[in-house]
Amino acid sequence: MKFLHLILGLLITTGLFAQTETRVYASGKEEKITYKNSNGFNSFNIETRGKFELTDDDRDIKSISSDGYLEITKTTFGSKRTIKISAQGNTVKREYFEGRTAVSYEPEGRKWLSEILPEVVRTTTLAAESRVNRFYKNGGTNAVLKEIDLLEGDYVKAHYANLLMKLPVAAKEYASIVTSVSSELNSDHYLSEFLENNLNKFMQTRESTEALFAATNNMGSDHYKTQVIKVALRNQKASIESVKIIMVSVSKMGSDHYKTEILTTLLRQDNLSDPVMAEMINVTKSINSDHYRTVVLTKALERTLSPASYQLVVESVKGINSDHYITQVLKSMLDKPIDSQVLTNLLSITSSIESDHYRTEVLTTLLRKQDLKEEQYKKLVEYVNTMGSDHYRSQTLQTALAAPNMTDGKLIAVINSAAQIDSDHYLTEVLTEAAPEVKTAGQPVKDAYRAAAKKISSETYYGRALRAIEN
Repeated sequence: MKFLHLILGLLITTGLFAQTETRVYASGKEEKITYKNSNGFNSFNIETRGKFELTDDDRDIKSISSDGYLEITKTTFGSKRTIKISAQGNTVKREYFEGRTAVSYEPEGRKWLSEILPEVVRTTTLAAESRVNRFYKNGGTNAVLKEIDLLEGDYVKAHYANLLMKLPVAAKEYASIVTSVSSELNSDHYLSEFLENNLNKFMQTRESTEALFAATNNMGSDHYKTQVIKVALRNQKASIESVKIIMVSVSKMGSDHYKTEILTTLLRQDNLSDPVMAEMINVTKSINSDHYRTVVLTKALERTLSPASYQLVVESVKGINSDHYITQVLKSMLDKPIDSQVLTNLLSITSSIESDHYRTEVLTTLLRKQDLKEEQYKKLVEYVNTMGSDHYRSQTLQTALAAPNMTDGKLIAVINSAAQIDSDHYLTEVLTEAAPEVKTAGQPVKDAYRAAAKKISSETYYGRALRAIEN
């Protein structure tokens, strides 16, 4: 007999009941709950309906609702024992069977129930509501949390935790509840369900809000992590402290898709301070996909950023490999005036764009929308020299000539760059475009123009270039 009890104990303490729980509903109301475990040699079945209240030592049934019913059956190597407990008027009816034979409940039935019931209630949700109420009444929140620590199976732990949150728990205790329960639950499904079920309460205090976001750091599933954070962000604006915690969670994600979902959700909030924006932009460096990194950065650039945040965008762009996506982000940056130092750093990125087409897009956009200092202007013209296409070089230099605040130094830089174009056609296009400015410029500019024109092999194009400054 002791051996059989030992086998039962091993079966129950594995927490397998919670893994095999089945609930049946009728007319939207829970009718019956069944727990089953079988390994081929041993089986343990529990069927329950209604509400139960146990004695304080959890070894006997104290009361049962009018529709209540409990049947516990254990079969070990062919030996079967069953206890049936049901409501009968104002009393509790108890039956005990060995095999199919009814045996007097006293004393063997009562003894067997007292041995197995403490473990049964810790591996199932049997009498969970009354137990939670009892622990809370006697020891408050801490007593319930201690009991949750002793329970088997994430489903059972989560069920108890949700019952606790239905009680008049003080808001100041929410943070400790989140921290404790999240450390108990291994299942991301049950943890996310618990957090979402009680989101309105957990978002009431700064401490519990931060604890909620910190709990997502323990989740292995990017899906569940994203689900909790997105729902939470829809309910409340994020503080800088919360964003920092969220960013830790995001940085641990493997999926660029889910990282992007969280960051773009954050970017829909209207209270984001520059430190918050900086945190978010900085974490985009962990996004490997050029597409998803671009989605976040371009969304962030819809806001007015500080020079420090713009610089973080530049640093993030350096990690993008695709010329297309680099161009997309840089053009978004250039829609608003940019700090001079940031602009200088941005210029250096353009030299890494291998495609002449995309480099031309960025440089011409920059020339049209930003006020470049002379040194920046000259640096831009230098990057034009490294293009392989005379067409794109000519196009960019002509755009440069239309930039405001033209100086002799800028003119000479453009003319000298044009002189390196091999095509007589494109070289002539740039020179004739520069001619109106050259006419009113100083002698060094005119000298540079004539020197560049001498590079033209075609008499027709050469004559056209000279006539442009002489007429």
